Amino acid sequence: MKNYEINTIPKRIIGMQNLEEIFNQNGYLVCQSSGEKIYNFDDIVAVFLPINPATDQVVAVHNKYAPEFIRKCVLSMIEL
Repeated sequence: MKNYEINTIPKRIIGMQNLEEIFNQNGYLVCQSSGEKIYNFDDIVAVFLPINPATDQVVAVHNKYAPEFIRKCVLSMIEL
C-alpha cells in the first residue's frame, strides 16, 4: 500500500458507494464482463482498474465471471 496516495482508499470507498447507489436506483448493475444484468448485490464483485497511480475506475462484474475478467485485464496490461 506504500505506492498509493492517501486518497486512493477513500476514492475506492466512494466508487463502491456509487455502484451501490446505482444498484439501489435501478435494481441491478450490468456485468462488465458478460453484459448481463446482476439483480443480487451479493453476486457483484467490484473491480478497481487502475487509470493512473492515483485513480481507479470501479466496475461491476458478476462473481462467476470475475476470475476470468481479472485474468484478461492482467494479460492486457502485460501485453502493453
